[in-house]
Amino acid sequence: MENIFNKIIAVSINLLVFLIPLFFLPFSFEAFEFNKQYLLFFLVLISLFAWLAKMVLADQEVRFKRTPLDVFVIGFLLVAVLSAVFSVDKESSIFGFYGRFSDGLIGLLSLGVLYFLITNNVKEINGILKTFSWSVFFVILTGYLAIFGILAKIGGLLPLPSFVRQNTFNLVSGSLEGLAIFLAIVILFLTGKILTNFKIQKSKLKNSPDWILLISSLGLLIIIDFSRSWWVLLASLVLFLAFALWKRIFKENVNRLLLPIFLIVVAGLFLSVNLISFQLPQEQVLGQGISWQVGFKSATDNIKSAFLGTGIGTFHYDFAKEKPVDFNQNRLWQIRFDRPGSYFSEILGTMGFLGFIFWLALIGMFLLISYFFSSKNSLSTNHQLPLLMAFAALTAGQFVYYQNTVLAFIFWLVLALSVVSWQPVRQAQGKEKVFSFKSFPELNLVFTTVLILVGLGALGTVFFGARFYLADKTFLRANMTQDPIPLLEKTIKLNPYQSQYLIILARAYLQDTLLELAKPAGQRDDAVLQAKVARTIDTAKTAVVMGSGQVAAWETQGMVYRDIRAFASGANDWAIKSFEKAIELEPTNPVLRTELAKVYIPENPEKAKEQLAKALELKPDYADAIFQKALIQEQEGNLAEAIRAVENLVLDNPYNAELRFQLGRLYYNNNQVDDSIAIFETVLQINPSHSNALYSLGVAWAKKGNNVKARSYFEQVLELNPDNQEVKSRLSELNKK
Repeated sequence: MENIFNKIIAVSINLLVFLIPLFFLPFSFEAFEFNKQYLLFFLVLISLFAWLAKMVLADQEVRFKRTPLDVFVIGFLLVAVLSAVFSVDKESSIFGFYGRFSDGLIGLLSLGVLYFLITNNVKEINGILKTFSWSVFFVILTGYLAIFGILAKIGGLLPLPSFVRQNTFNLVSGSLEGLAIFLAIVILFLTGKILTNFKIQKSKLKNSPDWILLISSLGLLIIIDFSRSWWVLLASLVLFLAFALWKRIFKENVNRLLLPIFLIVVAGLFLSVNLISFQLPQEQVLGQGISWQVGFKSATDNIKSAFLGTGIGTFHYDFAKEKPVDFNQNRLWQIRFDRPGSYFSEILGTMGFLGFIFWLALIGMFLLISYFFSSKNSLSTNHQLPLLMAFAALTAGQFVYYQNTVLAFIFWLVLALSVVSWQPVRQAQGKEKVFSFKSFPELNLVFTTVLILVGLGALGTVFFGARFYLADKTFLRANMTQDPIPLLEKTIKLNPYQSQYLIILARAYLQDTLLELAKPAGQRDDAVLQAKVARTIDTAKTAVVMGSGQVAAWETQGMVYRDIRAFASGANDWAIKSFEKAIELEPTNPVLRTELAKVYIPENPEKAKEQLAKALELKPDYADAIFQKALIQEQEGNLAEAIRAVENLVLDNPYNAELRFQLGRLYYNNNQVDDSIAIFETVLQINPSHSNALYSLGVAWAKKGNNVKARSYFEQVLELNPDNQEVKSRLSELNKK
């Protein structure tokens, strides 16, 4: 029985090592991180159950191997748990922010358990490293196939998902930048293997697979040419070279250092000169400066945040609340980033100084023990050198890039495998702790109970995990249909705890309600309308309850109350409160100030002007705020100022059909009929089916007395809107003339 459990653990760990870099499925809304997290969690759960079952049922004793890093690993995991308990967004802290997924507590605890599974059950790491090398091979192969269009051609013959046929497709993550950081780590790992094998292997042929992987990895990295990956490569190799020369690790054959020197030259060259440009699509990665600014401000916001941060997985909250005003001048200003440009800055903001210190201590202790090995001159004779070099690259990567599932997995894997390779240190640290059930009968009862609870928990997790996966699969289908509401409702039934689903459903309900409102009074069913209004409000309120720390939830609730206020008592006040809460969560966003102004415009234009003034302080060129201000000027009878403002907007946004239409409307209201006709015609050049522009042209030509042209435009409107009674009456009047 013991052998069976050992095989289950070994197979599960090897499957994780092989599949985590490769695994994706096209059935969920996000194909990579979501599925890798599922795979990680369930294979770790299987291994954990097998480990406990082996101790309880086979060994009849509890064995736990102490390692030098245990205190720091457990400390960091405990801080993560506490930060989740006191999080500003518990849903994101537990499961990870929707769309990113890899930043949640469940994923981190899975990696922590994996660390202890490896340190307690793996005795020889060579097989695991070979498995990893095979995984790297398939990652690289797929990368080349995608970039050179071979997968796209295969997609013409086989029913491959559309994203697989893109030249940015890779198995590691949803972006080539994530692949580039992974390749930099792989290059360091392979360099370490080659340097070690030069000494312990006489046959050059045994190094051939590593050389092939190294050269192909470097080639792919050159094609992607992500500057931060070159910095990871350069910094890691320079530090390694300095360390190797100082400790004289390769004093028997210093020529082995020519390989890292060559790689340093290559990295420096590609950082300095743009030698090759494949013009591949790029991921928008948040800058270092703003990442650290957001992280530090979040950690120093209050006492709780100083110790525990805002909560693991809540960088989206930190960014929204702490981003500087000058970010509004960035071309990416409308993106609500949910991931930083540095994992270290994310730890500082989401887990506070306590989590940051434990993370640094964990890395520091690892490096300290590696230094101890270098003193014994054993780094160049076993697996410790490639693992140390990979760890250096992983750490450097955390300074310049965020953590995804693959990078996090490799970090904890390298950490655990290094501990396994530290056999002399582990023996010195303390012998294996053994608690026999014969000596402690009470332990038998305790651990049998634990085993049963873990088993029941695993069954429950499988049940809910399957439901949540089906929910995401249904959500994907909803986003691909013209009528998403039935599928979104099914999604919520399967997973009622995901605020993102509720936000999207609330917006879909709102659109459906507005369509009902747009019907002529004679065709409108008041009972149906009230039911639609009620379900829209209820869904928006539930979204706020589930995602109280998410700006989008409060923004959606504000939009719902504002747009249906004529049919719900007190809706205006709730719209104001919702937008004010959204502004509290994202104070530098001019959009929210403008949306709040839209609530005030009909009844309190002075307050609307105050909000618009604040919006324009945040972003002086924000078009919607300028336009809303022009509408208030029109409302106050100052048409000349309104026209001047909208004219400037049209100059800055020449292809915005709606702005051109509004300018034409203002011209018409100012008796500039010819100017309005000219503008309405340019709207049709941009959008030939713009019903309002066609209708306005009909009105304008009718005012000029050209009934033929007016009739022509009204007939086009009627073709687009066959039930429009106002157009029919206009045509009827023209036909009488």
